[in-house]
Amino acid sequence: MFKKILVACDGSEGANVALIHAAILAGKLNAELTGLWVRGSLPHYPETIDEIAEEEESAQTFFQSVKGHLDAVSAKYGIEIRAELRKGHPAQQIVECAREGAYDLIVLGYSGHSGLWGRLLGGAADRVSHQAHCDVLIVREPEE
Repeated sequence: MFKKILVACDGSEGANVALIHAAILAGKLNAELTGLWVRGSLPHYPETIDEIAEEEESAQTFFQSVKGHLDAVSAKYGIEIRAELRKGHPAQQIVECAREGAYDLIVLGYSGHSGLWGRLLGGAADRVSHQAHCDVLIVREPEE
């Protein structure tokens, strides 16, 4: 059925729920699992060189925390999860990564960090589901 699964990881609660679903599914199907974090591009006109260095350091620190979370989920569910980082627009990069890596399933949380933006213009999950070459599983957070 599914042999390669890509899960989007942005550190949000929705993404964390999606990661757990993806890990369980990958374990049951003996599928490869990759966690992808897409960071936004740097500002086109930073005010100082230090701004660029601070942004880069902050991004690497956040990616290390994403990798730590992937490692914890990996250990809990007894599967290997590869971590990948890309720069750019999240929906676009998720679709491109899935196509380039020949993934056959993308797993996304229903909502992430950009809740207001998503409500106004359509979220990354909506964009990915329309553009992806493969199946997309959109996981909702459990209701309180």
